[in-house]
Amino acid sequence: MSPRWSVLITGAVGLVLAALFYLLAAEMNGALRVLIMIPDASIVIFLILLAISLLEIALMMYALASLAARVPVLFLCVIAGGYVAFAGVYTLMYGLFVPDARGMQALAGLALVRWLTLWFLPFRKETM
Repeated sequence: MSPRWSVLITGAVGLVLAALFYLLAAEMNGALRVLIMIPDASIVIFLILLAISLLEIALMMYALASLAARVPVLFLCVIAGGYVAFAGVYTLMYGLFVPDARGMQALAGLALVRWLTLWFLPFRKETM
């Protein structure tokens, strides 16, 4: 199997993990909202997590591209799966503090964006 397909398959496993994090966030729906004293803080929390997640996409793609030539494919697959699944962690953090289904769906949807970015990882011809 080519390294590209290995990375994409483990990225798909990361999608499943992100979906499980989303389901957990939906179940916990605002369990810690009493800790937020400002009523309009939900949009600020969402924007901060969205900005961090988008910035992380760019940084991780750069890191994965540089690691693709240096590390074994198995290690790269584990990192790629965690990279995709970590969108679910942001969803869970948001879901604990804010009972907003649309915000959780938007943050969880970034897992699909992360998985799609794995298609653009450059692999050397000799590793494929």
